[in-house]
Amino acid sequence: MATTLAPTTLAATLGDGWRRGGTAAHGLADALRSLVVDGRVPVRTRVPSERALAPELGVSRGTVSRAYDRLREDGFLVSARGAGSWLTLPGSAGPAPHPRPLDAGDTSAIDLSIAALPAPEPLLSEAAARAATALGRHAAAHGYAPAGLPELREAVAERFRARGLPTTAEQILVTAGAQQALQLLLALVATPGERALVDAPAFPRTLSALRTARLRAVAVPLGREGWDVEAWAGALRDSAPRLAVVVPDYQNPTGLTLDVDGRAALADACARTGALLAADETTAELRLDGPPAPPPLAAFDPSAGVVTIGSMSKSAWGGLRLGWLRAAPSLIRELAAMRADHDLASPVLEQLLGVELLQRWDDVLASRRALLAPRRDALLAALAEHAPSWRVRRPHGGLSAWVRLPEPIATRLAAAAERAGVIVAPGPAFSVDGTFERHLRIPFTAPEATLASAVETLAAVAERLGEAGGAPVLAGEPTAMV
Repeated sequence: MATTLAPTTLAATLGDGWRRGGTAAHGLADALRSLVVDGRVPVRTRVPSERALAPELGVSRGTVSRAYDRLREDGFLVSARGAGSWLTLPGSAGPAPHPRPLDAGDTSAIDLSIAALPAPEPLLSEAAARAATALGRHAAAHGYAPAGLPELREAVAERFRARGLPTTAEQILVTAGAQQALQLLLALVATPGERALVDAPAFPRTLSALRTARLRAVAVPLGREGWDVEAWAGALRDSAPRLAVVVPDYQNPTGLTLDVDGRAALADACARTGALLAADETTAELRLDGPPAPPPLAAFDPSAGVVTIGSMSKSAWGGLRLGWLRAAPSLIRELAAMRADHDLASPVLEQLLGVELLQRWDDVLASRRALLAPRRDALLAALAEHAPSWRVRRPHGGLSAWVRLPEPIATRLAAAAERAGVIVAPGPAFSVDGTFERHLRIPFTAPEATLASAVETLAAVAERLGEAGGAPVLAGEPTAMV
């Protein structure tokens, strides 16, 4: 689906930076190209006519015409008689594959493709011992609970209540991680060919789940301060999606958080258009500093149309494959029936381990923050020292930083870095259409010394690729969406 940018909207999005130096036509062409390469507007966004855009920018129609001609020559603009012109990417650009992570224990390279921490010890081992003791209480039964063990469902519900969202055990479905939760939801509520709105950039596994379900992902770009609720409302109205998927807390990969007003507006927009809203909260409780965490997104939807997806993989340990869905009890019953066709139920021992961890959840989270805060600061310091022309927003939580490069070389840089012993995910892996070539996602989950070594290697590889210098790393808010 092609969206259309109104002349006033495009003029505001462009700003005035394109007017500096050179000819106006070349500056305008470069600015429009940057919008699509950086993912600030989606591929196939229709641009205004030359006649309509010129007065908004205060330039002649000929200036806009020359800019459009240059974009056509370079493959960034396509025009069709009677259909207008729309931005695109040259050739067969598309989403880059996410790097294949190393096997656990493989130390042949620094693997920054996965944002995950080591287990919270000794908390995990202590909880495992208690879970093993509790297993005897279940041994006489058959061991299958498609919706999850009652005690785990209640423990997850209690955690929602503690965060300000009234929840009963009947609203919880236990799954084998957040990815299975999303796949079950898509299989139940969506039909192949339907549209689904997603953040841009988005988590690669979310995009792959949509492709597997044969849904058509419609990207809604994150802006300078995060979610543009008006853009979401317009996309909901124009594309009539079956559902929308957002990561409202320390979004992966940008680290942005949707504020209270934005949550209320987004929930209302989805409710009014009949789109099911799925909120991925896998990093919601990993706050390190900054503003207090808002209530869960589902707290802003009185009609119970928001489905919440959670997991222990990010906030506890990746080796613990436990996740959950929170939804209306009727939807949970349907999902549980469908889940029985996939793997019947989650392992009892693993669910009991989840119960034990949730009883000491505040201690688990404290152990995570104790690791993440100094590692985040070490990553930012390494970027400032070794890559001063790269820009990054200081994450207030989550597991990774979204780093902006001076030049669109992310895919080339990731490939060359892997040969140099560092595996990192390039920006296009987080896109629907191959955009974000100026970005890398760098998790701050590795030890401080490892992060410093990785950044030094990445910077050296980028220099060999001929990267130009630029502005210093920003410790605060960037001047453009990062």
